[in-house]
Amino acid sequence: MALPKLNEIPKYDLVIPSLNETVRFRPFLVKEQKVLMLGYESQDKKEILKAILDTIHACISEEIDYNKLTTYDVDYMFTKIRAKSVGESADIKVACESCEEYNDVKVNLDAIEVQNKKETDTVKLNDEISVKLRHPTYDYFMKSATFFKEGRSSTDRMMDLVVSCLDSVMTEDEVIKISDESPEEVLGFIESLSTSQFEMITTWVETIPSVSADIEFVCTACEKENKKTLKGLDDFF
Repeated sequence: MALPKLNEIPKYDLVIPSLNETVRFRPFLVKEQKVLMLGYESQDKKEILKAILDTIHACISEEIDYNKLTTYDVDYMFTKIRAKSVGESADIKVACESCEEYNDVKVNLDAIEVQNKKETDTVKLNDEISVKLRHPTYDYFMKSATFFKEGRSSTDRMMDLVVSCLDSVMTEDEVIKISDESPEEVLGFIESLSTSQFEMITTWVETIPSVSADIEFVCTACEKENKKTLKGLDDFF
């Protein structure tokens, strides 16, 4: 005799931020929750990310190209799936900006939205050369040989992030796709930039859209009133 299925699984809608497309999803089940727990227990960022991507893939009904989802698409989709799976609020620990004591704060996951949507994807470096930028994907980082490597400096990670955002270099005569160039050529191009030109690119990169929510709490230790914006998946889970 076959064992019964205990619950009817509901379906919900969410809009993929970068595509503005609506997809249907179900909450994750025990089998997916187990994968997530194993990922988080490993404390390996790459394994955690793989578990999150596998969970999204399992819970979304429609056929979509998961490799093209931006980082904020994945963060937003997982947040919404998690909210319908184990509760629409999350208890997190946040440090007081005054005394640095960690406080327990409840965050409404349904209030999380994607902020800083960009109006342009082009940065003009000089009168002859511009760069077209793109929002990074976790697929790119998963395939990177260095991004998750332990002991790398913040400068190294920023360089990786900049490279992941480069789509093409545009001159008066041609458009050069970054994907067609070797890593050495790409690095050489970046290192040839002036400080001000590099800052124009990093400013764009540092304001990539992200999931965010504003929180307020009174520190239990020093009674300081805190106002803070949580950004990115790491801040919420």
